[in-house]
Amino acid sequence: MNRQRMIGLGGLFGIGILILILPNSRFWFAALVCALAPGYLLERWLDLDLAPLVRPSLWIGLSLAVWPLGYLWLTTLGLALSTGMITLIAFGLMSGVVWRLWRETAQPWFLPAPLPILGLALLIIGLTISTRIEHISNLAFPPWVDSLHHATIMRVIAESGQVPYSLRPYMPVDNFGYHWGFHATAATIYNLSGMSIPQFMLWYGQFLGVLVVISVGSATIGLTKSPIAGLAAATMTGFISIMPAYYLSWGRYTLLSGLAMVPVVLLLAWVALDRPDRKGLILLTIVVGGLLPTHFVAAGCALLWCVAVWLGRDVWTEQRWQILGKQAAAVGMAILLMSPWLALLIREIQPAGSGTPKQLVGGGYNTFEAAKGLYFTWNNVWLLRVSMLAALVGFWRQWRLVLISFLWAGLVMLFANPVVIGLPYLSFFNNNIVALAIFLPISLWLALGVASLDQGLSQYLSLGFARSWRAIRTIILALTIVISAAKLHGVTNDGTIIAKADDLTALNWIVQRIPKNARFAINTEGWLYNVARGSDGGWWILPYVGLQVSTPPVVYNQGTPEYIKAVEAETSWLRNANEKTASELAQWMREHNYDYAYATTNGKIFNQAKLANVPEFELVYENASVAIYLRR
Repeated sequence: MNRQRMIGLGGLFGIGILILILPNSRFWFAALVCALAPGYLLERWLDLDLAPLVRPSLWIGLSLAVWPLGYLWLTTLGLALSTGMITLIAFGLMSGVVWRLWRETAQPWFLPAPLPILGLALLIIGLTISTRIEHISNLAFPPWVDSLHHATIMRVIAESGQVPYSLRPYMPVDNFGYHWGFHATAATIYNLSGMSIPQFMLWYGQFLGVLVVISVGSATIGLTKSPIAGLAAATMTGFISIMPAYYLSWGRYTLLSGLAMVPVVLLLAWVALDRPDRKGLILLTIVVGGLLPTHFVAAGCALLWCVAVWLGRDVWTEQRWQILGKQAAAVGMAILLMSPWLALLIREIQPAGSGTPKQLVGGGYNTFEAAKGLYFTWNNVWLLRVSMLAALVGFWRQWRLVLISFLWAGLVMLFANPVVIGLPYLSFFNNNIVALAIFLPISLWLALGVASLDQGLSQYLSLGFARSWRAIRTIILALTIVISAAKLHGVTNDGTIIAKADDLTALNWIVQRIPKNARFAINTEGWLYNVARGSDGGWWILPYVGLQVSTPPVVYNQGTPEYIKAVEAETSWLRNANEKTASELAQWMREHNYDYAYATTNGKIFNQAKLANVPEFELVYENASVAIYLRR
């Protein structure tokens, strides 16, 4: 065995030992294998001859794309992905990685980058992992509204092994057109993790937060040909910009997953068209195909980058129509790969004014005015100023990429605000999401400035001064990484925390003691328009325990008009039930067939003090802040 193979296998063995000693070792094994190995094997099979530090972005994007594509076609063929099959696939992927490393280490092995660059990369990854774990250290459940329906969809996929065209038995929602790519990959890893749903979602969400940072940094290195620029972009994404770390507060897991894939499209759309073969286009097709069911806005941003690349780079060349044809072929094949699901989506589209998420146009939630607060947060304002200044510096050596990135940003804003050319807002491409994704162009513009400055100084300075500059830039970036990471505390907004540790204890008791056909009335309050949300941990009963509750996850509005009307009639009554007596609450529960009430010390409807010692309710469970009552 040669020295390279000993190092490679020793590294894998070391990673294996580390996984075994880490808490939640099954999760780490499943997450690393499922979110990296498929892409690694595909990338090494269709080798684009990219620099080693560029390849991890492809591993991430391709892996996150493969699982939705696999689920879609298994479902189309009437098959399902069981836990046993997933286990076999995971060990098969791991074996494939070992085999590939064995083959590659037959050749002489070199460091993928200079030691200072590798050290900075490892520092960024280590501190990203550390901060993301710290952010969830005091959470028992993922915060806010989106987390709950993501958990429900993931549970449906985990149990069925198929695309969630229906949310039964948990919700009577059929022909479900919601984007489910994140949930498919999450369900795959969840089935191997041995975790509860809330715990898994917290950990997997933060794991995705690490992957986004790696993806942005790695892809940026490929775009700029500058490792230090890629590390600067990763630093901006990981520590300086409040987004995407703040996604935790809103449970924006689908967007997080999509934005981990977008940098890969940016990279492939840039490099694939220069190749005489079709390898890059094949990889672009796979990533775009998997991105389509992962997040609509992320997919739209990625496709608009392809347009910007053609307009800014290739429209002036003699081969412009040939290059456009290549791009169109890759996107067309991606659409064809997703055609069974897209056909359902198109069938379910409704006219404007239908008042459901299935309508194509309209909605006050989508407007620029509604998103002003997100666009112009203090963090975004000063980061935009800094990044725009950096982009101006970028014209020195990276002018074409700067031009294309500006064109891309303009196309995205136009697509989000078509009213400027007299067209209505699109329901699936709203300004709120664009504002949350603004860290991507900010990171890219910063990187372009850093790349231009670094490449220019390295070329024009004498050898001695160039070495001094490289040392200075490394020290500056290292200090920026450490200081920014140290300040990235408390990204969770306490106002978005719905369920806490006492709720988890209560829900575990429900799992063990309450009949599987029981129905719970829970505390409820308004959210958006006619859509209500739960206001405490009782809302998690459906995705965690599997029992019906009086306020289902908000994706109930993807159901039939009759179901939506019935849910909104019940939740409307509950939203106005703060002053109802215990007798009135019991009567309403009796009329609507609810057996138990989930009451809390701060509940505005079902309150412990209100329901205690009244003849209509019997206390069956109690802890410091939660009580469960049986309706008599």
